[in-house]
Amino acid sequence: MRRALLVTIALLMVASVQSLALQAHPRPPFHGFGRPPQAAPPPQAGQEPAIIDASSLGSPLILNKGWRVGISSDAKAANPEFDDSGWAIRDGKGTIADVAEPGEDSDRPDHEDKYAWFRLHLKLAPNHGPVALLIELPVSQSTPLNNSSSGPGADVYANGKLILPEGPHPDETFNYQQISRLYKLNISTSETSLTLAIRTLYVPFGLKGYTNFFYNRTLRLGNPEDLDRELQLWSVKTLFERLPRLVIAILLLFLSVFLVTLYFTQRGHPEYLWLALHELVQVPIGIIDQAGSSARLDNLLYGALYLQLVFVSAYLYFEFLVSFLGLKRRWYIKGLRYTAPILLLIAPAILMVGHNKAIGIMLAIVLVCAIFWVIAWAIFVFLTLIIATIKRNFEAGLLLIPLVLTLVGIIEPFLTGGMGDFGGVTYKSPLTIQAGPIPIHFAAIADFTGLLAIIVIIFVRFLRIHHEQERASGELAAARSVQELMIPREKVETPGYEVDSVYNPANEVGGDFFHVEPTADGGLLIILGDVAGKGLQAAMNVSMLMGALRRTSERSPARILESLNRVLIGSDSFTTCQVAWFGSDGEVVVANAGHLPPYLNTQEVRLPGGLPLGVVADVTYDEVRLYLHPGDRLLMMSDGVVEARQSSGELFGFDRVHNLSNQSAFYIADAAKAFGQEDDITVLTIRRLAKAMAA
Repeated sequence: MRRALLVTIALLMVASVQSLALQAHPRPPFHGFGRPPQAAPPPQAGQEPAIIDASSLGSPLILNKGWRVGISSDAKAANPEFDDSGWAIRDGKGTIADVAEPGEDSDRPDHEDKYAWFRLHLKLAPNHGPVALLIELPVSQSTPLNNSSSGPGADVYANGKLILPEGPHPDETFNYQQISRLYKLNISTSETSLTLAIRTLYVPFGLKGYTNFFYNRTLRLGNPEDLDRELQLWSVKTLFERLPRLVIAILLLFLSVFLVTLYFTQRGHPEYLWLALHELVQVPIGIIDQAGSSARLDNLLYGALYLQLVFVSAYLYFEFLVSFLGLKRRWYIKGLRYTAPILLLIAPAILMVGHNKAIGIMLAIVLVCAIFWVIAWAIFVFLTLIIATIKRNFEAGLLLIPLVLTLVGIIEPFLTGGMGDFGGVTYKSPLTIQAGPIPIHFAAIADFTGLLAIIVIIFVRFLRIHHEQERASGELAAARSVQELMIPREKVETPGYEVDSVYNPANEVGGDFFHVEPTADGGLLIILGDVAGKGLQAAMNVSMLMGALRRTSERSPARILESLNRVLIGSDSFTTCQVAWFGSDGEVVVANAGHLPPYLNTQEVRLPGGLPLGVVADVTYDEVRLYLHPGDRLLMMSDGVVEARQSSGELFGFDRVHNLSNQSAFYIADAAKAFGQEDDITVLTIRRLAKAMAA
């Protein structure tokens, strides 16, 4: 149900503007005449009034012949004694295009405050029972704003008395969509003559405005109970006509709930939320269409709500498409997005248009802007989907199909309806499928196709995302397993030194690693590094580095870095690393490959810059020598400490590290984690023990 298409909205605008014009320039009241009556046309000699015999009303009588037709503003034309002998006699299905106002030669006379009158004289049986008139409209295909050629409403007079119809809003039928109505004529049983006078607006804009009153209506005279059954049958047929749209509205509601649920389970896919809102907005469109087409909503409110929901639906579809295809924020996307708020003014402006001239001007501006916005929207949507389909985007092609079908479904009833009007016979569209009593028009087929396309897209995307998540979960589990093997679990014997280590992994497996190894000369070798990247690839690089460490016989920090660099050359990532050798006498030799500098007690140790591993082949690294007295401590850490970030964007930073550098490894790691962990956090502290303690 893609109601935001350009053709739909254009048709809606035409209907709304027509309704607004009538609101801004109201006609004289049907039930009270705005001007003094003008003289009746003179009778033509020798022409007697035609009388239809309705004395036997065993079954409803179709009143389709013998109507006197005239264009007049004379209020007396409703009275039985009004002389209509000068008016032409026409059949109900015939045209009155050649019926001119007396004194006029043109078939389109001056129309100021004029009405088209249809008068019929009938003879009733003596002591007849209750008599009623049913004015039945055809059960037409449901189109936007029920855009049919039924014409304006009408007033019915029986022997000069105004008869109000049964059903909703009987005294305001002109302001509502036209429906079949039953008129109980209240004719006394003693009256054997009946003059029916039907008055409708004379609209000079083409033939349809006043000639189609009878073409699109069937008038039946008969017993009220019989006609009420006919009316109920018409109501059932009308419900069947609109049943597919109501079913689609219910399906859209369930689809919206499912999409919202899917969005909360897959937060990284906002297109589900946009699509859910788009489908949810279309649910009341079908309900409003049903209420409006059954004369439950007046034309002004009907048009305002319908238009507003259609525009909101179009904007939500635009946002869905941008998110769904991952489009970049180009100027035309920003233009459509930032001009869309003007669409929210449509309904308020329509509903307040009659209050003052300024609101009318505002409505005109808003409608013009909305038309340009919709044109730009339609161009954007179709071109975007066509280009994406050409680029072999399967899902974009699925979205394009229902849009094209909906466009055909919108145009089709107007083309076939026109064929019926001009051909004089009812034309049944070959695109309509009859499912028992329920007609399924091509527009409904397009809507169902759109629903099916969305379901297929959701199913395919769900399977793909589920597969990707399973693969990512498998990689994550494998990476964690590899990482756990690389991170020492048991405390290593470190004669002469006390080593504390803390490793806090992030949600995603990072590339932090460290290695603590006593050397044969009584010293201690510590390596701390961070492989760029996340997941399984980072873990495999760590595994490769640790394997190289175990194979190398080098004990010089600089030589170890050079050996690891040769291993990583040719890989897709780099690694920052720091190697420190601690001698039994307190001597410390440090080499650095792009890693954070260590802290000696509370002072940062300045190290010469060195390229990370895996960047350049045959690179050499410098060594720095330090000395630890008993009680001195060296702090080593990964960048996950300084890069911890609060939700406001503030970093943990080097100043906080400096202030906490005399704290334990556990305290520093917990402080960084509480601040806002985004990456793996690794902290090592190495404190030289006194000789007595070491012994």
